[in-house]
Amino acid sequence: MAAGIRLPEHSHCKFCGDPIPFGEEYCDEECRRGEAERVSKEKRRDLMFYVSAGVAIVIIVAAGLIIY
Repeated sequence: MAAGIRLPEHSHCKFCGDPIPFGEEYCDEECRRGEAERVSKEKRRDLMFYVSAGVAIVIIVAAGLIIY
């Protein structure tokens, strides 16, 4: 990068990473919806993981009680 050249103060869109005016989070409503959808899917995936882990633990404990 050339010395002395400075970019204006800016931030980047949380969803697509494009430069946007400083202090804003998203470049448009489409990115805002996309990020909300991504977060929703991530929460659903995490919930399914915890439920699956809980079911697996219950099965293991039940199998242990049956065997002994």
